[in-house]
Amino acid sequence: MKLRRLAGIALLLLAGAGLTETGRRFAGRAHEAPALAAPGPVDIGFAQSMRGHHDQAVVMSQILLDHGSTRLAGLARSIQTAQLIEIGEMKGWLLLWGKPLLPATAGMDWMLLGRTPPDAALSRYIADCRAASGGMPGLATSDELNRLRNLDGDARDRLFLQLMVRHHQGALPMAHFAARNAETEVVRTLAAQIEVQQMEELGAMAMQARGR
Repeated sequence: MKLRRLAGIALLLLAGAGLTETGRRFAGRAHEAPALAAPGPVDIGFAQSMRGHHDQAVVMSQILLDHGSTRLAGLARSIQTAQLIEIGEMKGWLLLWGKPLLPATAGMDWMLLGRTPPDAALSRYIADCRAASGGMPGLATSDELNRLRNLDGDARDRLFLQLMVRHHQGALPMAHFAARNAETEVVRTLAAQIEVQQMEELGAMAMQARGR
């Protein structure tokens, strides 16, 4: 009884005018727990695939920041920070669901399991995923990552922009699909957030490319 009263007081305090960002997130997670209990194949496939996709963006950003001079440090840190946070969320979901952190097979066949049959554009994307190295389009190859490590200054910045633009473009159909077809609200919300965020970053990268 005493614990119940204390919990009630804590919730009232969180709902007050002094609610901090941490408090908001904590309160939000309490409502998310039931949704996390019953993921569908789209939820699981998205979390596994986008987590792996994000990993490479973090690696590319770190290469840019670690090797020589760059004009894109702010952009790279922004991309890296956002994607590390999202990786943490998706790993957390997969652990709660008791699912592997990586998909069992390459490709994106979970995108065949939406509410409606795939249209022509989605069918092409899924076919591209099956044909692409790493099971999804837009990923940089090992040779491209090595080139990024070995270049310097403007030449490396240009390659980073080319690789990251392609990387983001490869993720957009996945995020768009999950935002509309995932079973759980938290997955739909994150997928929609990623879609908007990466469109904004594509715009920022286009401006950087035009400024050279």
